[in-house]
Amino acid sequence: MVENIKILGHKGNQGFDVENSYDAIMNCSTSKDIDGVELYIRPTLDDKIVVMHDSTINGYKVQNLSFNELNKMQFKTKSIDVFLQRLFNLANIDRYFFNRYGCLSGQHCSIEKFDRIIKNFSKDKHMLIELKCSLQEYSGLKQEKFEQNVVELLQKYDYKNRNLAIQSYNYNALFRIKDKLPDLNVVTLINKYSNFNTLDMGFDGANIKYNLINENAIEKIIKNKMSLYSCDDKTPRPHYRKANFISKEYGNEIKNGELPFYVITDFPLKVKEYIKIKK
Repeated sequence: MVENIKILGHKGNQGFDVENSYDAIMNCSTSKDIDGVELYIRPTLDDKIVVMHDSTINGYKVQNLSFNELNKMQFKTKSIDVFLQRLFNLANIDRYFFNRYGCLSGQHCSIEKFDRIIKNFSKDKHMLIELKCSLQEYSGLKQEKFEQNVVELLQKYDYKNRNLAIQSYNYNALFRIKDKLPDLNVVTLINKYSNFNTLDMGFDGANIKYNLINENAIEKIIKNKMSLYSCDDKTPRPHYRKANFISKEYGNEIKNGELPFYVITDFPLKVKEYIKIKK
């Protein structure tokens, strides 16, 4: 049993409220059983920063809408996501996930400003912020403005005394921001299209799709004094088996702080039944 594994809510605690909503994210701030949150930010037409994973809403691009226009829209969980998850969870005979994903179809919320989130989120809880800033999506000027606004917000809310990190597939954006905020932790994202060479590029952490994590990657992360993040990607059971394997094989490293290990999940309060964590 490993007590130092940290549990982060993916887009908030979806067992509490709809993903990306203020309430779902703030529940990760107030719950004693959740260690933090992973969330996603992107710019609007008027350069406000909003908490939003997708680049579009109701067929409109987020970057082409002002915040006031965006705020009039309701974010809803996609019906196809709910349908597919119900099929998946039914096949795995997991009634909790089946029922929770079924309830998501009836939830909705307004788009939230990142400013309000970071202002009210606990400084002691971990916040992993993903910059949605694809090189193909934004112009150079839009990208520059977005990065500068992120820097100013992190400075405004005293990032040095917060438990936070930022991640992105746009590595150049991360290092440009780190040049301005040297004490900020930056995290590389790794999926099947990525290169494990980024583990030697000077990042402070790595967020790796669970089925790609192997012993060589973990050993390199430990050697480079990085943090390890792993997201369940809406497939809880195999992800948690992998987390249990890591906790068994690297329990001492996790306990001693040599391998800070964060598990990112849609339903953080349920995770203890899958990962044997002693709190």
